[in-house]
Amino acid sequence: MVHQLILAKYSIHTANQIYMNDYDDPEAASQRLMQNVAYDEKVMSQKRNQILATLYLTYAGFYLSRKADSVVKSSLHELEGFTVEDLALGDTVYLLVYTVFLAFSGVFGDAIPSNKLLSGALVCLSMMSYLKSRVTSPFWFVSYQVLHAVFQSAGWPTCIKLIGVWVTQNRGLVMGFWTTCQSVGGILGALWATYMITHYSWHFAYLYMIPLQLSLALLCYFTVEDDPSHDKQSDMDENDEAPERHHRPPAQEKVSVKEILAIPGVLSIGIAYFFLKFLRYALLMWLPYYYEEGLSFDAATAGYISTSFEMGGMIGTPLIGWFSDKHMHGSRDLTCAVFLLGGGLMLVACIVASHLGALYNAMSMFLVGILVIGPDSILSGTIAQDLANASGLGGKAMGTLAGLINSMGSFGSIFQSYATAYISEIYGWEVLFTVFVVSAGLSSLILFRVYSSKVKI
Repeated sequence: MVHQLILAKYSIHTANQIYMNDYDDPEAASQRLMQNVAYDEKVMSQKRNQILATLYLTYAGFYLSRKADSVVKSSLHELEGFTVEDLALGDTVYLLVYTVFLAFSGVFGDAIPSNKLLSGALVCLSMMSYLKSRVTSPFWFVSYQVLHAVFQSAGWPTCIKLIGVWVTQNRGLVMGFWTTCQSVGGILGALWATYMITHYSWHFAYLYMIPLQLSLALLCYFTVEDDPSHDKQSDMDENDEAPERHHRPPAQEKVSVKEILAIPGVLSIGIAYFFLKFLRYALLMWLPYYYEEGLSFDAATAGYISTSFEMGGMIGTPLIGWFSDKHMHGSRDLTCAVFLLGGGLMLVACIVASHLGALYNAMSMFLVGILVIGPDSILSGTIAQDLANASGLGGKAMGTLAGLINSMGSFGSIFQSYATAYISEIYGWEVLFTVFVVSAGLSSLILFRVYSSKVKI
């Protein structure tokens, strides 16, 4: 809708100028107007695609920056003397700080120019990569995790806000494809970190990221724009001779957290996301460790197999976006509920046949990735955009809303750190995977309830 209004305003302005220049030839004026509108649409489309591509690479870089933490767990445990409790503490502190700052980073993202916020965060993440590569004690590792989480929290809400502003049609499908950046970043992060550990040392699992992060910071700074109307408004201001040209619409009022939480469905979706994020982050952060310690695979095999979960996510995110748009009439709550129900059933299969070898475990976890990461992309992004538009708050609330929903869900990721370590150590991996099945089921049940109560997202 934003793009149509901008285009209409620009077209009226252009039409007035053309009419003045071609007063005696209405047919020529009409033809010139159509050419200008077509050109304008082409320029807008090119700019939108450029922004989406940049944001894709940017958040893949954000996601890649934290993947090494899961891959180096065994190395820190065996070579640096970290205990399982130390590793769990690092995850817990990281996720706790990330959750707290995620709730506020959406507010900052709505107030600070996005190119400066994203590029600055990437530069700081490159510093954290260097410092983590030199860590030798749990204390400093946890300290760096705190700073890493602060800078990491700037990425998601800001990207979601920008996509919500630049994309107005087929949002589910577009977001479905765009959120594959998480899986791409996770897969590349796991593969490259595993390669560095296998051929060099665990230190290089962090060091290789530094030039990537700095390059993305430069790209982001010079490419990202917050307002699609910027170029058009500048053109109109330069050519408009009317006295009203200096008048601007009043700035949008800030939306309070209380207003955000009052939107129907937000709290229920946040609770459902709590259980989903508990499940997803447990698998993201502990799969390599599970395959190596629980199923006795070697370090290289464990690292490579663990990527199957996020490879499934690359299929699941565009699939669920397309399915919710084309076949579920935008009922994303119901779509996510169905996928998560299937994800719970696949986790049962993982329990039953985990002894069948590397290939079976990779295939089953690939299917789990499709059914779990797909709904994650909807609950953390597309639903926030839909809720903001449905509530009438629009773009001024998207970053804050995305940050709040992610923050509520992130308490699940915090809880999983010690829960995963404790349950696997005391009760074993089968019990832990049973907890995963329950988490998927609860998230699915809550979303079915949201749908049945006629809160259509």
